[in-house]
Amino acid sequence: MLEKIEYIFPNNKINTQLFDLFATLFEIIPYATIDTKEINLISSSLMPKTVFRMDDTTTVLQLDIGNSKYLNLLNKNSTYSEDETITKLPIQDVKKRLKGHIKRVDHTGINLPSSLYSKKDWNTLLKYLASISNLYNYPTGEPWPFLIPSTTDENLNEINNFTILREPRFEIVYDDYTNIVTIQIDIETDLSKSEVETLFPKGQGTYFNSLENIFKTVYLDYTNYINIRLDIRFACSHSDFESGEWFVSQGKRIK
Repeated sequence: MLEKIEYIFPNNKINTQLFDLFATLFEIIPYATIDTKEINLISSSLMPKTVFRMDDTTTVLQLDIGNSKYLNLLNKNSTYSEDETITKLPIQDVKKRLKGHIKRVDHTGINLPSSLYSKKDWNTLLKYLASISNLYNYPTGEPWPFLIPSTTDENLNEINNFTILREPRFEIVYDDYTNIVTIQIDIETDLSKSEVETLFPKGQGTYFNSLENIFKTVYLDYTNYINIRLDIRFACSHSDFESGEWFVSQGKRIK
């Protein structure tokens, strides 16, 4: 069974800034354990847990399956293609604007460009993830499956308990819109949409079609070969999306 989702970054200046951002954003989240080079996010005893850490390696997204077995999802080089429509904001600037406003991490995820990953690669990956986790189709049909944290018994059978916190979830996207691999972090704030607009006015960030009233996306000024984006979720009352019930009942499990 999948035990950890690990985002691993080289130990250098830009990633020191990135981890300072993470530490600042996650500091009031009860289930965040924060160190200078490792941050753990796990809301219960469910698996997988989400880990950000610095190491002396290249940037990788590593899936820890236990027994020293790993799968690296960032094993292909992105084709650099600057998108002039994307405004990237300085990491330290974003930290100052969002400090104290983050309530939880809804999910993290990875967008894999179709230019790097063939449909065969994608289907093989989904089949493998489904064999080691509770993976569900996105209910409205987009290629955005979600991995829902679960117990060993739920992994073997099915999730039926929706009263416990199942986060952070993990989203994997088959992306036709960019040639650059993108790491996404969906964070719920205590801010209204208008307050987020004040912090990040027009020209700073973007909206995705049909999701305009849920979150606004901003991109960090990170590197040219990988994008890191924050999906800034507006303050909301929780629903069957957060509990995972929507995915289980409407999206159906991938097997």
